[in-house]
Amino acid sequence: MTYFYVTIYNDGVSYRYTRNLVDSGNERFNLMALCWCEGHGSSVHDHSDAHCFVKVLDGRLKETMFDWPSPTSPTQAAVGGGDVEQEPLRQIAINYYDRDGVTYINGL
Repeated sequence: MTYFYVTIYNDGVSYRYTRNLVDSGNERFNLMALCWCEGHGSSVHDHSDAHCFVKVLDGRLKETMFDWPSPTSPTQAAVGGGDVEQEPLRQIAINYYDRDGVTYINGL
């Protein structure tokens, strides 16, 4: 896959980001092209036991990592409803990946 091929996936105007399936890999893996417009990003999320290799084809990727909340922390929803004051997420790292940079994400 070349950069030219990936540019067709995001028009750079309408979307915060797009997720595009390139190949389903015989049900053993998915090859996806994720494209963000400049200045946009994804909300905080995990990768739930997913193993991901990431390569930056153009631009710069900023990854902000947070500590996983403990099961007894106030971030858990209250049993029986009601609001619980949430503790703030604790940032543990910021990583930058430039063009041709590669990283691995393990959601365990």
